[in-house]
Amino acid sequence: MSWFCLYLPTTDSGPVADALRDLLARESYEPYDPFPGGTGTPPGLREMVRHFVTPPTDSWVRVVGQPDEVVLPSLQETLAQPLLYGWLTADDGGFALYQDGTRTDDPAALADYLRKGQTLDVLQQAFDGELPVDAVGSDQPPVVVAGAEDLPPELRQFAEDQGVNPRQANKLFKRLSDNLFGKLARQADDEAGDEQAQARAALMGGGGQDVWNNLHGQRVRAIASVLALPANWRTPDFDTIREAYQVHRLRQRSPRMPLMPGDKETLASVPDALDYVPVYMGKR
Repeated sequence: MSWFCLYLPTTDSGPVADALRDLLARESYEPYDPFPGGTGTPPGLREMVRHFVTPPTDSWVRVVGQPDEVVLPSLQETLAQPLLYGWLTADDGGFALYQDGTRTDDPAALADYLRKGQTLDVLQQAFDGELPVDAVGSDQPPVVVAGAEDLPPELRQFAEDQGVNPRQANKLFKRLSDNLFGKLARQADDEAGDEQAQARAALMGGGGQDVWNNLHGQRVRAIASVLALPANWRTPDFDTIREAYQVHRLRQRSPRMPLMPGDKETLASVPDALDYVPVYMGKR
């Protein structure tokens, strides 16, 4: 699973979609429409860019989907708006700012976009992976991206049930886990470091199958919690929008067509999907 999103502080999504199409066309991309009633996906495309430009929320327009980063500096300059870029992949995750036609990954550059009451020091902690975030899809207490000092909830409860002081148990648990991962680090090469870090995060309570709970996902969510982004900064995601848009387009063309199993839920997942602007382009 990967996630990509552009954020522009504007209340008009039309110029964003128009500028994106124009800049991609300059890079030899051609538009296509794979949805019901469209032209389909042309054969032989070797590169494709697929986006949905969202309606404005909280004075932000999102561009959902993996971009061709070549066009981002020009997109920012064309729209004369700062552009925030967020991403999450299996190997990395973070936020960057495009302004004056250049990209910066320096947290200090985001000072104008801090949520009320937040500071650059807190933002730096988030970028460094040191800011606690709640586990997604869980009622567990906050977990920490790195340097966790609390027992996982299950072990804490077990310690309390056995009459053991959780603080003492935590010290023992941390010493044992540090010893374990220290030995692994000495035995493994550098490429295994990230896997060990993720295993440590899972062991210390940051587990779960949701990608937003891994080290990179926690870091992205921590950064977003400090920035004044729209409330729906990561949802709906690209796949959810695409599936909903597909069914809404089909219903628009054939209102009397009976719904297939699951279509009702898909329609409800993004009820205003037809207000999203698809930007699908490819090149041979």
